[in-house]
Amino acid sequence: MNAARTTPRRRHSAGITLLEVMISCGLLMVGLSTIAALLPAAGSRLSQATAEDRAAVLLANAAAEIFNRGLIAADAFATSGTGRMLAIGKVLGTLPGLGDLPGGRQAADIFREPSAEGSRRCGSTRTFLLEDALEYDPPRASDTPVNAFFRDQAGFGPRKFHQGMCWGATLAPDSLPAVAGGRALVAIAVFKREEGGGGVGSGVPFALKRAGSYYEADVVATDSLVRGCSWLLAIPADAARAPRWFRVMSSWNWRTAAGQTRRVILRNQEDFETLTNTAATGATATVIAFEGIVRLDEQVVTLN
Repeated sequence: MNAARTTPRRRHSAGITLLEVMISCGLLMVGLSTIAALLPAAGSRLSQATAEDRAAVLLANAAAEIFNRGLIAADAFATSGTGRMLAIGKVLGTLPGLGDLPGGRQAADIFREPSAEGSRRCGSTRTFLLEDALEYDPPRASDTPVNAFFRDQAGFGPRKFHQGMCWGATLAPDSLPAVAGGRALVAIAVFKREEGGGGVGSGVPFALKRAGSYYEADVVATDSLVRGCSWLLAIPADAARAPRWFRVMSSWNWRTAAGQTRRVILRNQEDFETLTNTAATGATATVIAFEGIVRLDEQVVTLN
């Protein structure tokens, strides 16, 4: 008989191999890189959500201010001037002084400053601010910081605050002269920062040219102004009508044979076409854009 052959058993070493370690490290690096790439986007979304939340609070405060101060009133309009829209606030209050607009019209013929009584009711410039927190000076005689104040000729003025969000409003009555009991459209806009505090400036007028189902604008002049979810104030072609706010639904850059341009699609674009008389291709509309608008709400009111 042949002796039975015995097959030697293969021994498996305990632990993991170097190849397995390298594969695990590679997978770990891919996961960490993905998480790291998400962090800036998450931070941006958190900042945007915070701004939206604060804007909602300020919008409610602004609505209360404009009603309680009696600015929804016929006598808030100055009796002189031809402008059909009243503009107040840290940013929107600069509209009457924009000067020449594209198309040859004057801003002073479209927008109106409040009357003397309306200006008195506006209070100070701090009426239009969301003051974040008190500012403090370094400690002097003790280890406790002291409140910071604005100094004036009489000594100490009001307390200093960090500049926060601000708001402005436009009021367009159905007819002029404005009369008590008449209807008007009020729009309240909330901006990221107070004018001069960074991120917000006065309005920038420019032209939108009709091209098919969208509008085109100079990409250099409007790069940071005309973005999705931003707002434009459209100047009517008929001087008897008041300007209106329109929201940008979509905005993108497009390269043409003549160079790069920005293309824009607006919400309620048919109303925009009627207001600006730009239903035909090649027609041009005048609009005003603002940096840093977080939120804008409109409502129809009755003038006091």
